[in-house]
Amino acid sequence: MSYPPQISLKVLQAEHPDFSAAKPHLERIQLLVEGGWRLRDKLGMFLKQRPGEEDAIYEARLEKFAYSGVLGPCISQMAAKLTLGTIQLSNVTNESFWEAFKEDNNGQGRTKTQLIEQLFAEGLKYRTVVIHIDKPKAPVEPRSRAEEEQLGLRTNLVLYPAVQVPMWSESNGKLNWVKVFQLLDDTSDPLRKPLKLARWTYIDNEQIAVYESFVKLGSQGQIIELLDDKGEPLPTTDGEPKVPLTSLVLHGFGVIPSAKLELPDGKWSGNHASPKAEECLRLECHRYDLLTASYLQRTYTPHQTPDGDLGDTYVGDDEPLPTGLQYVLQVDKFEWSEPKGDIILHIDKALESAEKQIRAILGTGGAYTQEPIEASGISKEMDFEIEDARLESYGHILTDCLQDIYQLVAKAEAQDAESLAVSGLDEFGGDRLVDLIEALNMLLGIDLARLEQSLTPTLHVLIRERLLSLLMGNLTPEQRQTVLDEAAAAPMPEPVQTEFIRQA
Repeated sequence: MSYPPQISLKVLQAEHPDFSAAKPHLERIQLLVEGGWRLRDKLGMFLKQRPGEEDAIYEARLEKFAYSGVLGPCISQMAAKLTLGTIQLSNVTNESFWEAFKEDNNGQGRTKTQLIEQLFAEGLKYRTVVIHIDKPKAPVEPRSRAEEEQLGLRTNLVLYPAVQVPMWSESNGKLNWVKVFQLLDDTSDPLRKPLKLARWTYIDNEQIAVYESFVKLGSQGQIIELLDDKGEPLPTTDGEPKVPLTSLVLHGFGVIPSAKLELPDGKWSGNHASPKAEECLRLECHRYDLLTASYLQRTYTPHQTPDGDLGDTYVGDDEPLPTGLQYVLQVDKFEWSEPKGDIILHIDKALESAEKQIRAILGTGGAYTQEPIEASGISKEMDFEIEDARLESYGHILTDCLQDIYQLVAKAEAQDAESLAVSGLDEFGGDRLVDLIEALNMLLGIDLARLEQSLTPTLHVLIRERLLSLLMGNLTPEQRQTVLDEAAAAPMPEPVQTEFIRQA
């Protein structure tokens, strides 16, 4: 792709139709997840002014912002639970590199576990995450791999959530090119006020092109003017603002150095849970508004001013009759009346139900049953099973994406990329001691010799392999195959008559 030295702002701001449709909803999800002051500043998006509500009353109601947030913590909890599983890399050609990369994959100390957690959390929020495989720009061109290492030019991973990727092209689920848009705060010059820097990055299968300009933003966050490095308006070319090309790099990958994580619609939990999070916000704010409101009840006695000119007939429609009722209200009774609180109980129940539904959508456990039995051991075990099954389904998606990422990293490091494989993220609760003892007792209690006599040879091998795979949990493919080969070569044990004690 050929990139000109300047591109018009209109072209740079072009968006994919899918992004344009999702953009306002992604912003709402982002605010609900972040909560805090960012949500408070845009509370009007969620708490609308009621018909006939005066501005002063509406502003006072917005001031009673009282949302503790439930969507963000649930997503963080789900992402943290996914990291309980393990990831295995197979067929690596440089063990020392991958050991170092496991401890720092972005040049800032982000570990493999933190990468998985961040990648999964961003996917739950926005559905799509683009991962760019990048290398720092060298002050001088290295002549060898050893010089690259001395200059610290190690591959880094950069994550771009869907809110930063307004345009892309793909074929058969693979990216052809992407455009990334970022708004950054530039504070490099201590002698001028901070400026907003707009950056558009194009990544294709040959080059990485960056267009940048300081900008002035409108009240809705839109770009309304381009600025120079002093904060002064830039002149337009042919009446249209244009942004200069500031960097163009030939990356030499041969393919686009980016991978994409995309969750299916049914697994995009942020989309499904955000309406319930909005319900929680409104309920909690309304609840606090009611709890802090005191209703002033007054009883009025009409008071009229006597007519001083009874002989004259009142004529004219311009002036009201001088009864005084519209000017003076004589208070006969004054008292404070507090709300009874019945509505508060209904709001509390609705709020609790909405929070449970959010946890159920995200699968964070403890929310699948609504009856008192949910405190029982059986119900908790059901929760764990559902949670583990959901995590495992996400784990398959994550490992596929991580394999694409690590193969690109291996290509960037001139290693064998095609044979590198990623596995794991398929066991999240099997390492508990009680569960392990229980599984061993059940396995040892099986009469394998009788099982072999009762089944066909092929079916017997398949069942034995299935039993062993469930017991083995997270192993590399090589380790798993070694165990299965050893089991196939081992002689069949005699039936065991010992009674094993089942652990509680």
